[in-house]
Amino acid sequence: MLREQCIKHIDKNINGVIKITDQKKTYWLKIGGEDKSNFIRKISSLAGKLNLLSCFQSKATMNSWSRFEHEKSMLLYLNSIGFQVPQIALEGKRFFVTSDQGLPLSQVEAERITDDILLQLINLFIKLHNADIAHGRPALRDILIDQHNQLSLIDFEESIMHASPKLKARDVYLLLMDLCRIKQLTVAQKRKALCYWKQQVPDEYWNSLLEIHQLLRKFKCLAHCVLYFKKNNKLSRQFIETCHLFDTFL
Repeated sequence: MLREQCIKHIDKNINGVIKITDQKKTYWLKIGGEDKSNFIRKISSLAGKLNLLSCFQSKATMNSWSRFEHEKSMLLYLNSIGFQVPQIALEGKRFFVTSDQGLPLSQVEAERITDDILLQLINLFIKLHNADIAHGRPALRDILIDQHNQLSLIDFEESIMHASPKLKARDVYLLLMDLCRIKQLTVAQKRKALCYWKQQVPDEYWNSLLEIHQLLRKFKCLAHCVLYFKKNNKLSRQFIETCHLFDTFL
């Protein structure tokens, strides 16, 4: 039944992720083919080839099938080492199906994002980085929480094997930026989580994170200018808040 449902969706030439229910269990069907190689991502990829701007390295310019196969291989590998990712229940030439692991953090009540969840989140990325992998573009929508408040990661299309300390540090920077979406989280809570990460990782990771901050904070004035004309620009607000967080360490 599950395979038949998948084939029906694939035959409609739909790309992306589709929710499927089979025998009262929830699954997610991912169909390859979505093109994410836009102009901004191409510029980021080119910039990432320069040593100074290596934190902008991206796999988004890979063709859709390469990204799809890369993600599938990464999920299988992470499952094999016991990392918290959804298991692949079914796979085929153009698709794979994963078991449901709960809601994205972007969709849960803010009260569920406690200090314990933040600590679990930081440990999740420490574990990923200890496996020598960078997620590539972490966001709250890529972090799932189940009914037992256990976290797992999804969306590994832009993940990087044998990642450098700078790319692992970039994961943390992007994660901190997206945490700004949760208004109930205080600077003190994020600072505590960041201090914990700093204590658990090699100095090289922390130094790489500070280098990213020093580079990006040069664009802080630009973010303020954007807010002058677009007061509700979320990205600019997240960026400024993250800069403020790091400035408390300097």
